[in-house]
Amino acid sequence: MSTSTPQVFNADTVIQRNESRFLASQLGAETVMMDMDSGDYLGINSVASDMWALLQEPIKVETLIKTMVEMYDVSEEVCKAEVDAFLPKMLAQNMLIIQAA
Repeated sequence: MSTSTPQVFNADTVIQRNESRFLASQLGAETVMMDMDSGDYLGINSVASDMWALLQEPIKVETLIKTMVEMYDVSEEVCKAEVDAFLPKMLAQNMLIIQAA
């Protein structure tokens, strides 16, 4: 059984990182973040850090996946599965802003 992104995300969904809520700092290849509302600290690995960087400006999910495929020389299927699994986690942590259609 595969995990797919909830209905809130599709290829045309435009997302952006929630900079108003998080302070972020590079620590080597990883990013350490603090949720300014809760005071919680989060650490994300180098791949998630690259995704966070790509989310600085509004971007379609489809474009995010294509860019990540080029960056990591991975199949689109594998990348989509990984992004589909990670986006809901980011949303649950209030790390994302979904742009109105």
